[in-house]
Amino acid sequence: MIRLAMLAGVLALAPSLVLAQQDQAVVNRVLGNVPDLVTSVVDDSLPAGTILVQVLDAADAPVAKQPVRLGIMEQSGGRESAACMTDEQGVCSFDSLAVDAKHSYRVNVPYQGARYSCTPFRLDPTRGQRVRVVRLETTTDDRRVFQILGRTMIEFKEDRAHITQEARLSNLGDTTYVFPEGGMQIRLPDGFKAVDTMAVMTDQQLTATDDGLQITGSIPPGRVNLMWSYDVPVGGTSMTIQQAVPFPTMEYQVVSDYVDGMSLEVEGFQVARVHEGADRRFLVAGMMRRPGDPPLDPLRIRLRGIPGGGSLPYLASAISLLFVIWGFVFLMRPADQREAFATVRDVRREALLDEIAELERQRANEAVGPTFYEHRRRELTDELAIVLRMQSEATGH
Repeated sequence: MIRLAMLAGVLALAPSLVLAQQDQAVVNRVLGNVPDLVTSVVDDSLPAGTILVQVLDAADAPVAKQPVRLGIMEQSGGRESAACMTDEQGVCSFDSLAVDAKHSYRVNVPYQGARYSCTPFRLDPTRGQRVRVVRLETTTDDRRVFQILGRTMIEFKEDRAHITQEARLSNLGDTTYVFPEGGMQIRLPDGFKAVDTMAVMTDQQLTATDDGLQITGSIPPGRVNLMWSYDVPVGGTSMTIQQAVPFPTMEYQVVSDYVDGMSLEVEGFQVARVHEGADRRFLVAGMMRRPGDPPLDPLRIRLRGIPGGGSLPYLASAISLLFVIWGFVFLMRPADQREAFATVRDVRREALLDEIAELERQRANEAVGPTFYEHRRRELTDELAIVLRMQSEATGH
């Protein structure tokens, strides 16, 4: 896979990891194929209304005297919490809990600035739940944290540009990275407003500040995806967007709405190209870093020929959708595109089916609310329909 070929560049960027070039564990962390640190299963041996928690270290040894917190969420919106402390076997439990459909639970294990949490669940009416937590050591050294892929997507709406940004981060180490005290600050362009962040179930939180964004929490070994958006004013037919990129970056893509006459320039990127798909057109510029290349900081984007008055007839969500499907195929040689498209489509189709199945499971367990469920399911099924249509057009049936 292309991502595996890019791994060599990441390892070369981090001298401390050179010896790990043949280490499959590092490859898996780049791809996000890592074991779950927290697992939660129904256990026939436990009585109804019981949650048993076991905390282990990286060597599977019990962790004694570890505080454990239980989040209790009510369907009405109310929230409570309870706490326990692990014994010499690394075990503690919560008993006499409600097993009705109105309550769901989430186990949290805090440790040195990190938090290990399970997916929210409802208790089985007749059996208990067993939660297993692997607690890793932590570090504030960010040299093994990389941005595998960054994206900036630009949509024009009347007198403003709506900017959506995505950061796919990977921790290639074997300890959990903890963001610095006070969080990592990301300065957004001058005049930004209306910051919105995508909530995640993992231990990263994005918060709007006076200067931009603040990221807190931690990143365990493996990969996490963060996303946020904001608006910036457009005062004429051209604009410049400049923003900090705090992570060493392997690949970055900038995607913009497009009409005839527009141009997109990104400092240090390949020349932007016009792409068409699903009756839409957009401009794309990309780059891939090589060992020894300077950091991508700041990101400088220049747009010219922006039409005035009214929004462009394209949706940022459609731009994002197509890029999830197309990935970085535009960087490849034409002879490689057919096979690459087929691979991207197949991988994305399976991922979408898995995401839909997981969403249905979460809704059945009332781990997510009806509004989120309907919105997310519509997004996933719409994208799946486009993937299937592209596959049908490519194969002729």
